Order: sequence, then C-alpha cells, then structure tokens
Amino acid sequence: MNELALMAWALAAITAVAMLRVAISSRGERTWRRALLGAGQIALAALLWCVLVPPSQPGRSGALVLLTEGADTDALESAPGDRVLSLPGAPAFEGAEPVPDLGTALRRHPDARPVRVLGHGLAARDRDAARGLGFGFVPAPLPETLVALSRPDTIVRGRRFELAGRITGHAGGEVELLDPAGERIDRAALDAAGGFRLTGVAGPAGAADYRLQWRREGDDDDAGGIALPLRATEGAPLRVLVLAGGASPELKYLRRWALDGGLALGSQLRLGAGIVLGDDRAALTAARLAELDLVVIDERAWRALGAGGQATLRDAVRDGLGLMLRLGDDPNAAERRVLADWGFTVTPADVPRGLRLPGTAQADAATPGTDDAEARATDAAPLLSRRPLQLAAADGAPLATGDQGEVVGLWRPEGRGRIALWTLSDTFRLALAGRQAAYGSLWSQAFGTLARARGEPAMAVPAQAWTEERSALCGVTDDTRLIDPAGETIALAPDPATGAAACAAFWPTRAGWHLRRDGEREQAFLVRAPAEAPGLHAAQRQQETAALAGRAAAGESTPAPVPGPRWPWVLAWLLLAGGLWWFERSRRGRAPPNGVG
Repeated sequence: MNELALMAWALAAITAVAMLRVAISSRGERTWRRALLGAGQIALAALLWCVLVPPSQPGRSGALVLLTEGADTDALESAPGDRVLSLPGAPAFEGAEPVPDLGTALRRHPDARPVRVLGHGLAARDRDAARGLGFGFVPAPLPETLVALSRPDTIVRGRRFELAGRITGHAGGEVELLDPAGERIDRAALDAAGGFRLTGVAGPAGAADYRLQWRREGDDDDAGGIALPLRATEGAPLRVLVLAGGASPELKYLRRWALDGGLALGSQLRLGAGIVLGDDRAALTAARLAELDLVVIDERAWRALGAGGQATLRDAVRDGLGLMLRLGDDPNAAERRVLADWGFTVTPADVPRGLRLPGTAQADAATPGTDDAEARATDAAPLLSRRPLQLAAADGAPLATGDQGEVVGLWRPEGRGRIALWTLSDTFRLALAGRQAAYGSLWSQAFGTLARARGEPAMAVPAQAWTEERSALCGVTDDTRLIDPAGETIALAPDPATGAAACAAFWPTRAGWHLRRDGEREQAFLVRAPAEAPGLHAAQRQQETAALAGRAAAGESTPAPVPGPRWPWVLAWLLLAGGLWWFERSRRGRAPPNGVG
C-alpha cells in the first residue's frame, strides 16, 4: 500500500471518529444542528486532504534544457521561460543552473516540458532516470578521432584477429596497426565514412600494447593515434597436418610460419610406391583424423589417397574437420566429378596466371634511416601464381581474392566441417618480398576459417567499460568474482529486475585489464579511462542516450501538470475549523433548558 492510500485511510478513520463524537455529544439537539456539525467534519477532512495533496494544475510553459559534456553553448538558443541546467562535465554557460544528476533536475523543475538534452548525452547514472521520460536529444558533433572500434577481448597466440572501426574527420586517409615494437602489422585506407578493417596475427601470450595510428589524406605526418591493449592467450594450438606429393618452397615457408605461430603442425610427403616422409607418418584413419583440426593437402597427395582415403577424409570433415585442397594442376574429368560430388564446380578458365593480393602493395616497416627501408618502401606488390581455374559452389564463400576480385580460394560447409579449394601456388613470395605480415594474415585467415571449432564459449563481459562509471556483468553466479588490475576484488551489486539474465552492476576505479573469474574459468576485459579514448566514450554516450530518447519532438511545449499551491486550502481549513469551533459552543439549535422555549 502506497503513502497516498495510507493517508486516505487514516483521514477516513479520523473523520469517522469525529462524526461519532458529534453524534454522541449532540443527542437531543435539533436535527439541522447535528447535520451541520456532521457536514462540517466531512468538509474539514476534504480540505485537509487538499492541504496534504494539492490538486494538480497546468504546468507553466518553458522547456528544460540539459547541457551535457560536449554541448555547443555558442549555438544554444533558449526561449523565454526555458530553464537551462548543466550536468557534470558540461561546458560553462552563463545563467545555467548546475545540477548533480538528471533526477535532481526533474525534482527541481517538475513542471518544465519538454526536456531537451544537448551534447554527448547522459552518463550511466542518469539513464535510469531518463527511461520513459520522452525527451529530445540533440547530439553534438563527435571529435575528429576514433569513434567506433570492434576488437576481440582476447586473442589466441599465432591466430589471426580482426579489428574494425571508424575515425571521423579523416576520410580518404589511412590507418595503421602497429605491434608493441612499433612495427606495422597492417594498413588500410579510410573509406568515405572513415571506416576501416585491419587484421593481424597474435604474438606471444600475455597483455601487449598495440597501437592504432592514422593520418589525413596526402599528409605524411601522423594526425592521431590511440593505445590498443590486446591480451593473447596460449589457447589450444591448432592441430594441422600438411599432406604433399613432394617438397616445395611453399611448404617450407608454410611450416616456418605455422611453427612461429605456435601451431601444432605435422607434415607427410607422399612420394608414391608407399614411401612416406615427414614428421607425422601416422596412417590417415578416422581415429587419427579426429585428433586433427585441419588437413592441408595438395592434388598429388589427394590422388594418392585413392577413393577409399578420400571417402575417409570426407567423413572426417562431416564430423568437424577442416580441409584445404591445393590445386596445382588442372583436375581431370574424373576428379572434377568427385569435386562436383563434394559440392564444387571446377572448370578451366582463360584468366591470367599472375595476380596480386589486396593489401600487399606496401612492404612491412623496416628500421628507419636504412637503405633497406627506403628500397622496400618503393617495391611493387609481388606477383603470385595461380591455377587458371574457375571455382564455384552453390553454398560457397570466398576464402581469398585477388586485388581485382578474382576468387582464388573458395570454401563451403560440409556437415559440421568446412572444405576449401585453393589455387595459389607460391604465396611464399610475399615473405620473400618483405610482406611477412600480409603472408601471415593470409594463412591465418584461411586456417581460422576452416579449422575445427573447439573450446568453450567466452563468458559475458562488457564490450566497453569506463572508470568511475557503472557497468554490468550478466550470467553472474555465487562463484563470480571480479578482480581489478591491482588484484583487488570489486563488489558486485546484483539487479533482481534482470531475472534469468542474472546481471550485476559494478563501478571500476582503475583503468586496465580486469578479470572475471567463475570458479576455474577466467575472462579478461579492458576498462579505459574516458580521457584515453574520448571519441569512443562520446560515441557510446550518444548511442545509449539516443536509444532512450522518446518520440516527443524537441519543439513540443505541452507542460506537464504540477501540484497546485497549498496556502488557499490551509486558509480555508483554518476558517472552517474556527467557525465549527464557535458553532459547537453557541446556543444555536440547542434544546431549551428545562424544556422552556
């Protein structure tokens, strides 16, 4: 029962007692006097209710303008009657009333409508008060820096990872991903909206400070940058087996890259007549294939397997194994029928045998000031060789493409696994031409796409968390612990309203890697200080504020009703109470004494 209901019941009880007293004390008196005293008690109760809960009246006109961080005060125009308030972090504005939060602003000015929010939006502490408010939001221009970033919370040593984002004010420029040593890993041009996509291969396990750096179009000087902490884990190394019909430079460089990246790679050279060389000479039985994540096989080794071996390999793919078939020769009619049964259409095509891959025009960064650095910076992208074949599949997707969009690698799903055809034969030329990053990215993407899916799903952690602001963890249990970079445990505040999602709020105070621990499982996530990434912080505020903004247009001027003044009702109650007091003590309407008159 709420407060108003309790007040109503209490007032009704007091009125009933008062009327009972009047009925008892006025026995034998005239009927009109008794009725007047009873009506007076009811009137007193009604006036007292109006004192406690004044009737509403139309609110006064005028909007409630809330300035937040980043608001453009120079362009602010307020109409007569508007109230301008500034939330913490808002720029100074003459005449603005400072308030600590949105709830305080609404309590101080309950009659001001509509509500308009200007700037980068509401902080987490204010968004709860804004739910259902129906306010208008006028976002400020975002700063010319990184405003969107999609990155993995953790990466696995030796595996490919991908970043995507947007940088405002630098369309047509370029962005680079630098490793902890300052060496460039990848470079991309910014599109018309400032968007970009970069890839890299994770280094040794542990936290490492990568960096994003960008420059404007036609400008050699860096225009800005941001630290990009990433955390690599050992993970379970990919178990890869390479089957080939003989040794080749391609196999040599592929082995070197795989071993440097921490992959568990074995190889077999099937030379015919039952001769098998290599460091993994186990027979390709179903049990052996179940232990692998990916098999890379060339056309000679594939032919040597025969129909039985190929069937065993396909069954393993259906159980989750990844398979890459490298085509160095044109398949004959029988082999094309087998590939068609596997879901691929392979036909000879009149296409150039040489092509270049996108993203390979620029060599890896060398030591500044050396002749080698200058020479390599002017090298052209290496020309690679491919088999002139056209690859197609009804449910296929490109695994690799040339710089003109030519499909040189195609994969399709098969059961729980994936099968790919690959027509490049000398990708090692990338490494020889100083494009080790592009070489690693090419094979890391291919292996990551095809390999058997393993491991438990990651625990839920915030995509972006900020110091001194509320964040939330979901799927929380009694065993969940949250540890900050100093090793201290952060208190979690469960939110019963989230129900089965089991979310809990927390307020981080330190920037850096935080660790969610559920029993023996752990998941790291990054907490930033807003000053470290002002563009990301502003963009997130704007997105979350816009999601809460109501449909009411900023120009609406219908004020909300507000409680009326109390003083008229207090005055009326006092006058009526005084009149009833006098009337009770007067002789009017009383029975004459001793029956006389």
